[in-house]
Amino acid sequence: MALTKVSTDGVKDDAVTTDKLANAINTERTANTAKASITINNNADNRVITGSGTANTLEGEANLTFSGGATGDATLTVHAEENNNASEAFLKLEVSNDFAESIVTAHDSSGVGGSLKYNHGDNAWRFTTNGDSERLRIDSSGNVGIGTTSPDRLLHVSKAGPDVVRIQQSTNNQGSNHACISLVHAAATASAQGVGMVFVNASGSDVGSIRFGSSTSYNTSSDYRLKENVTPISDGITRLKILKPSRFNFKIDKDTTVDGFLAHEVTAVPEAITGTKDEVDSDNNPVYQGIDQSKLVPLLTAALQEAIAKIEVLETKVAALEAA
Repeated sequence: MALTKVSTDGVKDDAVTTDKLANAINTERTANTAKASITINNNADNRVITGSGTANTLEGEANLTFSGGATGDATLTVHAEENNNASEAFLKLEVSNDFAESIVTAHDSSGVGGSLKYNHGDNAWRFTTNGDSERLRIDSSGNVGIGTTSPDRLLHVSKAGPDVVRIQQSTNNQGSNHACISLVHAAATASAQGVGMVFVNASGSDVGSIRFGSSTSYNTSSDYRLKENVTPISDGITRLKILKPSRFNFKIDKDTTVDGFLAHEVTAVPEAITGTKDEVDSDNNPVYQGIDQSKLVPLLTAALQEAIAKIEVLETKVAALEAA
């Protein structure tokens, strides 16, 4: 309420006398004194102030814990209006040392869980699961490691056991837009093939590759410097006769008949076969054999050369008889 002074002639005067000002201040002070005071316990710099079970009391907390609300509601929601400054973070966490800091940790009462961490010592992100075991790392160069803490490629996957990577297609549509895996090489041309995939053994040696340009080449190690005890195939026809080519259909595709071999029958070229006849796993599930039919080519070539040599001898004899 404004304070005014009224003169003896009844005219208002905007000047405020000190006695009236003092009376007004004293009146307000008395009213404030009558109100309940608020106490802040354990207050210190950088603490979060939270509610307390004690009336008119707030707590100065060193840590802030959110206990979830109703089922289906988010425990914590951070909302920000549109920010046109791309350099400003939506949510920023800062630490002052080089130790690995857990940005997010999720675990149950037994302590089993996972976390998202950032290490300022090597500037790498770490993702952990199942008791804080690291599963994925993104290093300072942007290399992604799954099952390894030292990724040396853009994507480095390491895992013991079968199915290191399994990609399942959800549609049977044809065309590159529906491929399980698409390999694109910017330098792959008709005159210069690009390397799409390299196969490396346990010793670190390249043992094969897939290269492509205007067509695709599937390559395996064949350099003479990798080989020893080299001898020509001298029994090509004899071994070729052992092969038993057949026509059949696969059980899952009864309407399609194809040419091929039964893996366990290809004894002439055993290196072409993987697996063992009638093999099963620990659960008695079949472990099927496979065949690399390209490994039959050397034997077929040797047998054909032997047959050509025999034909040429016969042709010579026939020519001699005809000339007699």
